[in-house]
Amino acid sequence: MSMAQTAPPKFGPARLLKGHARYVVAVAFSPDGKRLASASWDGTIKFWEPGTGEQLHSIAAHEQPVTAIAFSPDGRMLASASDDHKVKLWDVGTRKLLHTLIGHNSFVLAVAFSPDGRTLASGSAFGTIRLWEIPSGRPLRRIDAHDFSILPLAFSPDGRMLASGGRDGIKIWNPASGEMLQHLTKGMTSHDFPTRIQFSRDGLTMASANSGGFGNMWDVATWKFDHVTKNGTGKPYITCIVLSPDGTWTAQGGGTGIVRIWDSKTGKLLSTLDGQGLAIESMALSPDGQMLAAGGDDDIVRLWRIE
Repeated sequence: MSMAQTAPPKFGPARLLKGHARYVVAVAFSPDGKRLASASWDGTIKFWEPGTGEQLHSIAAHEQPVTAIAFSPDGRMLASASDDHKVKLWDVGTRKLLHTLIGHNSFVLAVAFSPDGRTLASGSAFGTIRLWEIPSGRPLRRIDAHDFSILPLAFSPDGRMLASGGRDGIKIWNPASGEMLQHLTKGMTSHDFPTRIQFSRDGLTMASANSGGFGNMWDVATWKFDHVTKNGTGKPYITCIVLSPDGTWTAQGGGTGIVRIWDSKTGKLLSTLDGQGLAIESMALSPDGQMLAAGGDDDIVRLWRIE
């Protein structure tokens, strides 16, 4: 493996998107990159035009805090999860509610669409995963996955694996059968837990962040662990991680309010972005890798563009 250093991406000044009244805990770009959605503890989902920062629409989505959002692969639907124990499916074009998915008996903390858009996975604070048929919303399967809260969920690009993270580590599932394929605990202690998971576009690598302040890369073929990055001191925990489209760098944010850009192969720190706020709760990278969005505890979405 070549260990040549990746050229650091050069992000311009952040555009501040204001409108939420509480923490921005989830951000997501539409698959075509023309829309940015943000979700907040204020119960709303807002849609923005990334190029101008203009707020386009706002949905009063849930009566309790919204905890996670995800666009369907075709960009026509948005799934939202909430502390109200519900998952909702929205028509992105009309902002109308399509389905309310009832089945969890605790806070719903994660949602993810399968790559073919036919399945939605949701994860709860009681450690259960539920799989739903799309677009009908019919329940398909329940997996008793973890001992406690499921924070991240991610499908592999071929849809054959579903990764989930809980206080007992990362587990890899066959979503078609509910069978557990792997249980990954290396590099984690009883005090650390995974906060975000993302597969690379080629499906060969999985990136994960954990509350102990580490960003980890995994070889999917062998599940070999490469512990490559460590956040700063003070408030080291990492809440979010995104992997560049070409897989050469990762961006990580967390308790320090700083976004750190790392070479994903060598673990070398390439650059930093000052969030100028409180903790960063969520991040998303546009499909072309040219824009980075971050939501924070100061109720603001920050949007950087690569120059």
